Amino acid sequence: MNYEFLYSEGFLIIKLSGSAKVNERLSVKRHLAPYLQGSYQKVIVDLEGLDEPGGVYIVGVLNTIKKEFQLLGGEVKLCSLEPGLYRYFEENRLDQIFTIGQSVESAKQSFKERNNAS
Repeated sequence: MNYEFLYSEGFLIIKLSGSAKVNERLSVKRHLAPYLQGSYQKVIVDLEGLDEPGGVYIVGVLNTIKKEFQLLGGEVKLCSLEPGLYRYFEENRLDQIFTIGQSVESAKQSFKERNNAS
């Protein structure tokens, strides 16, 4: 699996591509380590480039990302799930654990809407 980290307009965007291996969730912390030093409060995980038909292994990766940033007071949202993966999330009620947007822009907007409601 490939990880690309971008910082844009106060958001940390993590673009995942390729496919997750069986133990990918164990190595994700190594990729996150440099970004856990900062104070990233708004994190968006973009799954557009993901080649993950089943979703089983990616869930461990996403849980790790979410947990690590939540421990620092941040919030993580997902976006750009392909239809099969989105269906997997719905069937396994993962859409109740993760906030899912259509695109990076819609995820950014949902952060802004939440901040305005506070």
